[in-house]
Amino acid sequence: MSSALKWAAVGLALLWGAGAAAASLSLEWEGKLVWTLPSPTPALSATLALTWTVLGWEWISTAVHEDTVWKALTFTGTGGIGDLDLSSALAFDPQEPAFRSLTVRLKAESLGVTLDGVARLESRGLGWGLTLVGPRDGLVERVRLRFNLKRFLDEALEDTFASSFSSGEVLFRIALPCCVERLRGWLSFTKVGFSEFGLSLPLPLPRETGLAFSTVVRFRVDEKTTFVAPAMIYEPPACVEVYLGLDWDRTTWAIRGIQTYAVGFRCQLGAVRVRGITELRPIGLVKRPYWEAIWVSWEGEGCCGPTKFQVAAYFGDANLLFGLGEVDVGVEVPVAPGVVIGLGAEMLVPGDARLSLSWRAEL
Repeated sequence: MSSALKWAAVGLALLWGAGAAAASLSLEWEGKLVWTLPSPTPALSATLALTWTVLGWEWISTAVHEDTVWKALTFTGTGGIGDLDLSSALAFDPQEPAFRSLTVRLKAESLGVTLDGVARLESRGLGWGLTLVGPRDGLVERVRLRFNLKRFLDEALEDTFASSFSSGEVLFRIALPCCVERLRGWLSFTKVGFSEFGLSLPLPLPRETGLAFSTVVRFRVDEKTTFVAPAMIYEPPACVEVYLGLDWDRTTWAIRGIQTYAVGFRCQLGAVRVRGITELRPIGLVKRPYWEAIWVSWEGEGCCGPTKFQVAAYFGDANLLFGLGEVDVGVEVPVAPGVVIGLGAEMLVPGDARLSLSWRAEL
């Protein structure tokens, strides 16, 4: 047994022992074996999650195994002290073994104001941040401050443990007496000073026109921009999906027509759900390299719960019959309380096949 595997096993054993006296204890095991034919060797991936509760706190330890190695080992805890909600996440690299990160969050509410704080410790540095969310009808919608922390992601910004100020943002809203319900705005700044000030408001148009416009104005140190975004208001018939957009010239503000990006349908036939999508422009609704797909799924009765079936067909290869390029099938069967087995196949037409055996067990 490798040292990394021993280290992960010892860690889980210690956690199991610590949780033995807990009020509740559960183990979830998810795994998957995948064969990419004609290769006879399967690829194994698995996730072990141990959950227990002590004095109202929920603790979860998770180990992830992929490509014959342990990829991640994390420990999380969630609970509260009075009106203060707390959570923490400790992550290790089980191959070294080595520390990756520690993230601590806190949340509190008082007088309609929500305080959300986060602190993150990594080997490269330390960072923290605060977010204040104002009352629903208040002037200030949100204030976000970051100290050596990325603006939106909870990652240390620089290779330093000096948690100096890095960025800030203020969002506000002003209720207007007529025509437009409210005006929204924002102010952002960094450690070097002012970054951006912006305003956004919808332009009033009767709904029967089928059109809507919104205006965005941005002021920066080096430039000022104004942007008017048109949108369509269209409600298609039941079961029909249409993805439309206006084709307009930003230089002349002239609308040239309507762009149709995709069309499809979605319906329920008893226990069977059917959905189809045809992309006229690639917008990510169908996996590449295909441009059309049909999904069919349904549920059947089983001895330990509902059995789930799914079939998907992908089209887009002009060299094949009807353009059919791939067919995916899958089934999930509960075989015991808390135990689900899944079988799947992805078949290229013609070409290789990808078979999978998956399981999920809660003990």
